[in-house]
Amino acid sequence: MPEHGTPQRSFALSFGLDRLGLLALKAPLLSAALIVALSVLAVAGVMRLKVDDSLSELFRTDTAEFRQYEEIDRRFPSSEYDVLAVVEGPDLLKRPQLEAFANAVVELQLVDGIDGLVSMLSARGKPDATGYAAPIVPDDLPEGGAYGAIIDALRTNDIVAGKFLSDDGQLALIVMSLDRRVVDEQGAEAVIGGILKTAERVLDGSGLSVKLTGAPVMQLEIRNAVERDRLVYNGLGFLVGAAIAFLFFRRLSLTLIAVLGPSIAILWTLGVVGGLDFRLNLFINVLTPLILVSGFSDSMHLVFSIRRDILAGIDRMTAARNAVLDVAPACLLTAMNAGLALVSFAWADSALIRTFGKAALLAVAISYIAVAVVVPTLAVLLIRREEHPQPAPAEAPRDGFGFLTLASDWIVQRVAFNPLPYFALGVVAVVLTGLAYLQLEPHYRLADQVPDQEHALAATGRLDQKLTGANPVHVMIRMKAGQSLYDDATFEVIGRAHSVMEKVAGLGNVWSLESLRRWLAEAGDSRIETVKGYIRVLPEHLVRRFIDREEETVLVTGRLPDVDASEILPVVDRIDEALEPVRQEFRGYDISVTGLPAIAARSSAKLIGEMNVGLVGDMFVIFVFLGIALRSWLSGVASILPSLFPIFATGALLWMTGEGLQFASMIAITVAFALAIDSTIHFLNRFRIEETRLPAGPGSATEALIATMRHIGPVIVLTTIVLALGLGVTVLSHLPSLRLFGRLAAVCLFASLIGQLFILPATIALYRRHFPRRA
Repeated sequence: MPEHGTPQRSFALSFGLDRLGLLALKAPLLSAALIVALSVLAVAGVMRLKVDDSLSELFRTDTAEFRQYEEIDRRFPSSEYDVLAVVEGPDLLKRPQLEAFANAVVELQLVDGIDGLVSMLSARGKPDATGYAAPIVPDDLPEGGAYGAIIDALRTNDIVAGKFLSDDGQLALIVMSLDRRVVDEQGAEAVIGGILKTAERVLDGSGLSVKLTGAPVMQLEIRNAVERDRLVYNGLGFLVGAAIAFLFFRRLSLTLIAVLGPSIAILWTLGVVGGLDFRLNLFINVLTPLILVSGFSDSMHLVFSIRRDILAGIDRMTAARNAVLDVAPACLLTAMNAGLALVSFAWADSALIRTFGKAALLAVAISYIAVAVVVPTLAVLLIRREEHPQPAPAEAPRDGFGFLTLASDWIVQRVAFNPLPYFALGVVAVVLTGLAYLQLEPHYRLADQVPDQEHALAATGRLDQKLTGANPVHVMIRMKAGQSLYDDATFEVIGRAHSVMEKVAGLGNVWSLESLRRWLAEAGDSRIETVKGYIRVLPEHLVRRFIDREEETVLVTGRLPDVDASEILPVVDRIDEALEPVRQEFRGYDISVTGLPAIAARSSAKLIGEMNVGLVGDMFVIFVFLGIALRSWLSGVASILPSLFPIFATGALLWMTGEGLQFASMIAITVAFALAIDSTIHFLNRFRIEETRLPAGPGSATEALIATMRHIGPVIVLTTIVLALGLGVTVLSHLPSLRLFGRLAAVCLFASLIGQLFILPATIALYRRHFPRRA
């Protein structure tokens, strides 16, 4: 029977919050009613949850650069809001297939929500003497040699070749502008679904396939994937975790208590997140596994403490009270340390990361309050009343916990009596994996945010392979006071920017007023008045792609393949550098390079680097805080190696696989660190309790370590198994970043287990050999 004659102090700076569970135990029925009421309110908040599908929110910062990007979205609504249809087939340019393609273009123009479209059929021949330019592909397709001449004209046309038609003639691109008003009224899913259904219906039986991509399609797929993952994988993870917990506890009441604590914590957190109108996204979706990690770990430690006392013959009320006194201080300390690990995110430059930081801090606080109140309350209400509590027989070795206890005893006996080899191996492992971690470089691709088993990425991949890519990068030229769109100087600036995009950056599919001027020049008339006349008769949706409504700003747009930001940045820098002489010569114009690829290339490395530095800095603040809170140098020193090892081990894996530091990996490492420090704190807290109960002297530290491992070891192992399987279901997600998160979290969890079972007790044993506890 555990002794509780020695009063245990709360750690420093606890402010009595570690005693919340005692308040619940004074009136368990009232506590249960309050839990139910708060859960009902949380459901109302959950119903308000919405998904943020923005591709640019991650890079939203209070900088001139991002404001320029926002200005493009305002002045040129279609610039970042095109739906791209990729039509492909080996016989695309044969007469039946081209007729089917033409019919699809006509039908798509009639789809509700389409503001206008451009395709290879939009191309026209040279204007005649009257200024009329006939379409290269007429409405009625001829036969024989005349048809062959049309195909030759298409494949050699500067506007079509390599831009709307691949060199092998097997892939065609249709660019569609969406009417944002209709999208807002009907929803993106209805509009984009209508586009896809129309194209598939018209092309059915023609041997041509169609896939959609572009920012609106990606946003829709992200939204669907986030909602699906939240409902399916989180639920599946809990079912797996609950099943494993039941196999070990063998009691439904204990399993329910262990699972309901973090479940209610998640419900309350999502309720608050929904009530505060935080939008669900890749980062906010991580709150559930974050709470699962911290909440389930704390819940398991509390439930295991209650179970141990119940098996020792202690009544349920006393068992719950003992758990609050012994375990809750460690739970509060883990929450405070998790808050320190996450606090740097709340002041990040990125709006998305900043929102995640604030939501995560709320999640950590709510998770602690929920577990600290729910577990003791349910323990009193769900565990059956004992008429005459009697000590239970010792656990059979074949029992799940019995086996884990025997395994923990076997490990600690070897580590505690011979700690040096284990400590030395731990130091070597931390140093080697740390060196690998330091070699990591930031990586970012748009594809990492988008489901890879849907249309968008498949279509984007085909555009990257056969055309010039699907991601727009822009040179925005804004005229200052006194300048006019139709000045010679304006056309000179546009022409030089166009050439920079084509020749210096090597981009294809470059569009601007220069494209129109060059086309007219082929007919021998490139006068500005002629260009102005054509602009007046062109469709509005086409003009607004490169001239804003006020005629104060123009765009030169090219397209890039979806590659890593580190490959895009040199291209963006070359464009910027090549435009500098133009800026110096034409000071009446503001010339800037922007677009989502440019923003991502410039910002991703900086943001990931800031997250990494912030996390590493927070780690060492936590180690110092831990020593102060537990009033022990031992706690601060002993926590370093076992907490760093899982992080560095995960970094070593990223280094070996060449994946580098990504946003998802930074979140995974942060969550893993929260778990590592969580288990470390519970271990140190229990060691403090056990050591206090023993008189100071030779062998007391070893005896305390053995007792600590007997209490903590089985819980750490079981928690790791449950969380690894629970988080492991994320490998089934359609989002590459979430799959990466699940894989890295599993590696971190098992590396953390090694740290708790071997490195931490070896460090404590060596420390106590050289710095024994004073009597």
